Amino acid sequence: MSFTIREAVSEAEWQQIVELLRSVYVGQGYSKVSWADLTLHRAVLEPEGVGLVAVEEHGTVLGFTLLLHPESTMRQLAGSNEREFRLLAVTDVARGQGVGQALIQACIDRSRGAGANALVLWTQPTMVAAQRLYQRLGFARMADRDQPDERGFSRMVFGLGLK
Repeated sequence: MSFTIREAVSEAEWQQIVELLRSVYVGQGYSKVSWADLTLHRAVLEPEGVGLVAVEEHGTVLGFTLLLHPESTMRQLAGSNEREFRLLAVTDVARGQGVGQALIQACIDRSRGAGANALVLWTQPTMVAAQRLYQRLGFARMADRDQPDERGFSRMVFGLGLK
C-alpha cells in the first residue's frame, strides 16, 4: 500500500479525519458520543497540535494522529521537554499496512527534531494491538505515570527516550 505522511491541510481531509476518529473511538466503544461531539472537530484539534495524516495517492485518508504542541490544553502526560501524541487512528482497510507505524515514526522524528527528551502517550487497556505497535517501536511502559480514567480503567502510559 502506497501512502504519504504529511500535515493535514484541507477541509476535505479534516472531514475524513473526523469521520475516521469517530469511527474508531466512538464506533469501537473507546469513547462516548458526548466527548466526540465536543472534541472531534478541526476547530478544536488543529490549534492543539500538528495533525499528521497518512494519505494515499488520490487523497483518501488512511490514518491520523495529533502531535500536541508543548502548550496544548490537551496535554495530559508530557512533562518538561517531552512531547505527547494523541488520537492515533487507522482505517480498517489500512490496518497492518504500516500506516500506524509511519504516523508514530513521524511523531518521533518531529519530536526529536524539536529537541524533546521523550515522546509519551496513553492508551486504554483494551487497545492491545496499539500497545504491541508501541512496544515494537521501542516505547516502554511507564506504569508509575498511569492515570485513572473516569470511565473506570487506568490510562496506560508509554514513553520513548529520544536522546
